[in-house]
Amino acid sequence: MRAARYNNKVMALKVCSLASGSKGNCIFIGSRRTSLLIDAGVSPKRIAASLEAIGESLPAHILLSHTHSDHFRYVPALCEKGMTLHYGRPARRAAERIAGAEDFCGDFCIGDITVSPFAVSHDVPCYGFSFYSEGSKVTVVTDLGFMPRQTLEAMSDSDAVLIESNYDEHMLAVNPNYPAMLKARISGSRGHLSNTESAECTAYLAGKGVKHILLGHLSEQNNTPSAALGRAEAALAKYGLAGKASLAAASQHEVSEVIEVS
Repeated sequence: MRAARYNNKVMALKVCSLASGSKGNCIFIGSRRTSLLIDAGVSPKRIAASLEAIGESLPAHILLSHTHSDHFRYVPALCEKGMTLHYGRPARRAAERIAGAEDFCGDFCIGDITVSPFAVSHDVPCYGFSFYSEGSKVTVVTDLGFMPRQTLEAMSDSDAVLIESNYDEHMLAVNPNYPAMLKARISGSRGHLSNTESAECTAYLAGKGVKHILLGHLSEQNNTPSAALGRAEAALAKYGLAGKASLAAASQHEVSEVIEVS
């Protein structure tokens, strides 16, 4: 698992998916002097091993996107190790038992990283995040039922984006293990982004100059990396944008490449 470097300039921000999917999520964000995690839905042991694989140690701060267990499950255990939790005020009931937790209601700074949370449509209060350092910007957004135009436009000046591409519409529709109610939840306006929806967002972002796009939160039951990437690549080709952005899919079980921007 090697860190991928896309340029020879001094790195300002980097992003890496340590785990991404319905069984647990954790994203690493780093600058030259600061590092943090988004969510902890996999074990501290798994997180520590993944960080070691990319040459990093456990950060001092963790951000919570929302309280579903695949994002929150191991947050308390990490905070017992000394990490500071930052959470949106709607998650207060879940976070209030964690010593030293700090709520956010707008932009704030962690070291030399400015964090800009923004609400997204999910069936519990949920946030995406943009990160700024030394003129560079990285945005991470998953677990949203639809992408508002204004949110997409606000993301469009990012250097790198991790965006949800949760399910293939046909695979979800024919999945015999999912009841109709669950299918409706996933595909609804407070559920998740489909490959088609994510691909349209990917094409828009690439057209605005975003250079690195990582597809995340792929369902193991209703998606595959090849399906998600294939749909995104087709959208880029449709709009004459093939090759304008690097594309990759984050995995549930493997650490992603480390995307560095300057």
